[in-house]
Amino acid sequence: MKVIVIGAGLVGAYICEYLSSEDHDVTVIEKDAAVCRKAMDSLDAMVIQGDGASPAQLMQAGLKKCDMLVAVSPNDEVNILACLAAAKAGVKIKIARLRNPEFSHDQALLGKEELGIDFIIHPERETARELVWLTKRAAATDVIEFEEGKVQLIGVRLDLSSPILNKTLLEIDRQNPDLLFRIVAIFRANKTIIPGGEDRVMRGDQLFFITKTDLVPRLLQILGKSEEKIAKVMILGGGRVGRMVAAELEKEDGCQVKLVESNREKSQRIAEELQRTMIIVGDGTDLDLLAVEGIMEMDSYIAVTSDEETNILSCLMAKHMGVRRCLALVNRPDYLPIMPSIGVDAAVDTQTLTANAILRYIRRGNVTSLASLPGIEAEVLQIEITERSRAVGRKIKALKLEHDGMIGVVNRNGQVIVPVGETELKSGDSIIVFTTPPSVARVEKIFANR
Repeated sequence: MKVIVIGAGLVGAYICEYLSSEDHDVTVIEKDAAVCRKAMDSLDAMVIQGDGASPAQLMQAGLKKCDMLVAVSPNDEVNILACLAAAKAGVKIKIARLRNPEFSHDQALLGKEELGIDFIIHPERETARELVWLTKRAAATDVIEFEEGKVQLIGVRLDLSSPILNKTLLEIDRQNPDLLFRIVAIFRANKTIIPGGEDRVMRGDQLFFITKTDLVPRLLQILGKSEEKIAKVMILGGGRVGRMVAAELEKEDGCQVKLVESNREKSQRIAEELQRTMIIVGDGTDLDLLAVEGIMEMDSYIAVTSDEETNILSCLMAKHMGVRRCLALVNRPDYLPIMPSIGVDAAVDTQTLTANAILRYIRRGNVTSLASLPGIEAEVLQIEITERSRAVGRKIKALKLEHDGMIGVVNRNGQVIVPVGETELKSGDSIIVFTTPPSVARVEKIFANR
């Protein structure tokens, strides 16, 4: 497949790396000379320095022979014009990252069809959604929903008092026969492990498990985590993400939300936009201000300014002042692995969330990449078992996935099953597989159609 990517920033580079690894013919158009040089050195793709909205540049990149265009430049208008040109040229798939919510609103004057776009991704909305989920699921470091919310992948960092420490996965399973769940990965010493039944849970481990959503509270109890109610939340930053998070949290019964914003005029506009959120005008790194505004009474603190250093620093300050749950927005994925060690409970990266959402759309069909977990080397695949699949009619233990991957759940006609080795895969099953990037190709081959 021939693909044109507009923009070689973090999201564009991430998508290019993935598509190139799948042997697609990728061409990148990037306007910034420095970013362009970096892309030429690091990407397995043809890189053109130029304007992604220019018809001449698009034609030079091979637009008329293109199968898919992914527009992820920092400029909404460039992304829209590139998709309009692609639609005119007959390109089958057009994807755009648009930051202005007016373009992606359900009641927008110009919708996807008028703009020539098949799929619009709104980065701030994806980020806010993730932060809201992590706030609601207070014991988790990561939360991803599957199967229309019936299933959740939860990341949990174990406490020293956890009752499952030093136990094997088989022992944990045998001691909880009535609770259906699967530990699908362990993050230990900066290494991702796809575990087997004899692997032990060790001090400092971060576990990733898949279970039915309604079973999550019971499972957290087994892990030594309490599902604490988040009643008071303070948000630092009144940008789009901060406003979206506040708007969602203030809908929760009994949840009190305070938002700190340094710009007075902006604060007035936010106060008119939000219904139940208290707006505080001031510097979020001012300890005296935070103390006066009751930060020591907060259950959760969410830092989402445009400055990631401010977000990290303010989270550390909040933690020092007794806030038990601190979340930070960061812009660099390489910061994510160090967040737990410095005291930030969970961090989200807009670039990775955006790229994941785009890859979910790109890889529809028999195998769909649902997510890459930020901060660890892991990938979650959703696989549809068809009549022609190599795995249809076979038991899971016969697939010999070993440490390449683990099947977390099977959705069979709407019924969610936590499988065992004897579970036989049937046509129509939808399965979720946890794997590592080097093993993706092998896992795909096991489940591919004949």
